Amino acid sequence: MAFLGRLKLWNMKVGFLIGGGLLFTGVLLQVVLGPIRWELFAWPVNLIVLILLLAAIGIMFVLRRKVYAFEWMMHAGAAVPCLVYAAALTMIMGLTPQVRMGGVPWLSQMLRFWPFVLIWTWMMIISALAALNHLLRWKVKEIPFILNHLGVVVAIVSATLGSADTQSLRLTSFTGEPEWRAVDESGALHEPGLTIELHKFTLEEYDDGTPKRFASDITVYTADGKTVRGTVEVNKPLKVNGWKIYQYGYDVKSGAESPYSTFQLVCDPWILWVYIGIFMMIAGALCLMLFMAPKPIRE
Repeated sequence: MAFLGRLKLWNMKVGFLIGGGLLFTGVLLQVVLGPIRWELFAWPVNLIVLILLLAAIGIMFVLRRKVYAFEWMMHAGAAVPCLVYAAALTMIMGLTPQVRMGGVPWLSQMLRFWPFVLIWTWMMIISALAALNHLLRWKVKEIPFILNHLGVVVAIVSATLGSADTQSLRLTSFTGEPEWRAVDESGALHEPGLTIELHKFTLEEYDDGTPKRFASDITVYTADGKTVRGTVEVNKPLKVNGWKIYQYGYDVKSGAESPYSTFQLVCDPWILWVYIGIFMMIAGALCLMLFMAPKPIRE
């Protein structure tokens, strides 16, 4: 009864106040420190942060009977307000074009927006504690909740801390001239361990002269001795050694006679874990519908 009494004191109003406090704190951090610089969390810093975060969650779970706030975080009073804030910010993100430069101040770079990250970190901690709570009282009917909560944790951690290891480079290769040097957005030179040789550039146009399809026949040589030949088109990348090679551009003035192709090279080593987290959430939702399906009435 004492526990129920404390639950009434720590209700959803407290959850909304905490969420509002995180938003206010996030805005202050955005003004004082500027956008979050995820590049500072590149490997192995992101691994260290992840270990410390998981350790903190474990300590919170162990102390849940002594520190009521930790116990409260596993209940609807904390989860529902956090979900409302997270859904609202995500909706804003979906309605605002996300660009690396320009756009709507703050809102066009939501993954670098402190309020957005703080709210979703709060959501991740709540989900992790709830998952541990369901695991502790293991029953088959707990599977949907465990999958949902763990899926949220895996997806959020992978999408945020993993973004620091994502590389996006541009490489320009002239026909018959293998190229191994690429540049990032700042113009810094990189050697991604791939050499691209352009064999032929193809351009198809509509009757009005606008591009219909442009593609490049290339061979990719890797630092570990692989040779991969393929055709790269817009939205149809060639995958080699963890890199996705996209057709990015060509010499517009020369058209079909373009002497070169520009490729975008993208490497995201954490993307698999993002997909795993999303799959877990989908599997949890399907299991929940299965468990909640009405049982046939026996005559």
